[in-house]
Amino acid sequence: MNFDFSYVDIAFKNGNVITVNDKDEIAQAVGIKKNKIVFVGTNEDLDKIVDEKTKIIDLKGRTLTPGFIDCHFHPILSGFMNGAIIDITYPKCKSIAEIKEVIKKAVTNTQKGGWIKLWGYDQNKLEEKRHVNIDDLDEVAPDNPVQCMRACGHIGVYNTLGLAAGGINSPEDAKKFGKDEVVVENGKLNGMTKDLTNFYLWSKVKYTDDEMWDALKRSNDILLKCGVTSIHDPGECDAPSYSIMYKASRNGSFKPRQYMMLHSIFGKPFSLKDNERFIENGFHTGLGDEKFRIGTCKFMIDGGTSGPSCATRQPYSHDPTLPGILSWGREETAEYIEYINDHDCQATAHAVGDLAVEYMVEGYEKALKKYPRKPEEHRHRIEHCAITDDDLVNRMAKMGIIPVSNTHFMTINGSDYCKYYGDRIEHFFAMRSYLDAGLKPVIGCDAPTATPEVTRGLDGAVNRIDRKTGKVCGASQRISMMEAIRCYTINGAYASFEDDIKGSIEVGKLADLVVFDKDILAINPVDIVNCKVDYTMIDGKICYKREK
Repeated sequence: MNFDFSYVDIAFKNGNVITVNDKDEIAQAVGIKKNKIVFVGTNEDLDKIVDEKTKIIDLKGRTLTPGFIDCHFHPILSGFMNGAIIDITYPKCKSIAEIKEVIKKAVTNTQKGGWIKLWGYDQNKLEEKRHVNIDDLDEVAPDNPVQCMRACGHIGVYNTLGLAAGGINSPEDAKKFGKDEVVVENGKLNGMTKDLTNFYLWSKVKYTDDEMWDALKRSNDILLKCGVTSIHDPGECDAPSYSIMYKASRNGSFKPRQYMMLHSIFGKPFSLKDNERFIENGFHTGLGDEKFRIGTCKFMIDGGTSGPSCATRQPYSHDPTLPGILSWGREETAEYIEYINDHDCQATAHAVGDLAVEYMVEGYEKALKKYPRKPEEHRHRIEHCAITDDDLVNRMAKMGIIPVSNTHFMTINGSDYCKYYGDRIEHFFAMRSYLDAGLKPVIGCDAPTATPEVTRGLDGAVNRIDRKTGKVCGASQRISMMEAIRCYTINGAYASFEDDIKGSIEVGKLADLVVFDKDILAINPVDIVNCKVDYTMIDGKICYKREK
């Protein structure tokens, strides 16, 4: 029996309690006093510390887990979907013709000159099997600037007015921007921009405070329904969003706990300024409290997995001529990591392809050689970290670098990854390799690129099945359900220096808990996608209860 108080406020009993403690013990019951876990043990021992005032929830064999920690979730951007941004993800829009109809409708509700913003198309899933282009957009919206974002967020297609907002009026103007970042076909702009140029144009698209508050409300509700009790936010709409995120935490309108990375979606200059102001003022990673903390200093090296536009050592398997995007050089990356590490802050960067990951690994090696810090002191990360061979994994393990894997992507893009990367799929989101090397990988959905269902993240880690095609993609990197749960809970807490207060069901930790409708360790792992979240609890309060 393990408890600290005579009576508890809320009790769960008759369950399969996945504690995620050091021994991965399974308990029957949990007791909560105020916002802390005060008892973990058997039903019999729990009965000794409840009274008539205790609210008792009979789990009836269901699973109770720690609250899940999504380590890469954009709450404002994700919440913009179906709000400030029109959602055109598959299957909502199955063709370019359907996208054009959506834009036509938006034009009737938008003032002349006002931005029309869309997100989510995937050329691989559209009937036409091609990207949207400038002609498509100009045809239906000649008097409004249009931003049409691919699902990955790294590729944006703009119409003539949209490009003009950023000073791109001709192929000659394209030369002012990064190599291969403004696409020119047959001597004319085709509307597609990539990475830094896309992010720069994004800075010309304005969002109101009301739109951001509305987006947070939408994300709050979705996260609670999915069983997510904490998020690591990898960047939003620069300065205004930092303030709104903090206020939402303080007033309780956004309930999941936040670990806010210093990074702007508007690109390199904005993020550099945010990080340097923070560091030059003498601040450090961890500033804040258990509801809202400032996290890593983040930057972005390459493109995305599914465009594809990431920087790989070898050409893409499907099209060796297709260029990858590098926004940072090798030495530039190392120097910036050194700057962050020297100031005792946690560093991270978006690095997808193995070349970009190599830049990060080299940078960490140099920085930690000059200014040594133990893994538990720095907890440096690599966001996405998609392609990593054994050499990169072993070098990361020597330093204790934390890989952030988007296992959700395997369920929606797995077949495309097989096509783009060939045999490298066996090193893609390499969870098995990470764990075998002694690393502490974590999981994040990267919404709005993917949706934040915990079951989808577990599915991608355990089964690695493209749920559209049924194809198994990189079976050698499958991990067990228990291992996936650990990556999604206690490892996530470790990545934000908070494993002493959350991430497992142990006495003294915060009462952030999730109840599933089934015993998720006993079911066939392939059926995890059919499991539902019945309750989500944060700070000892039930924030979500599924209607049956």
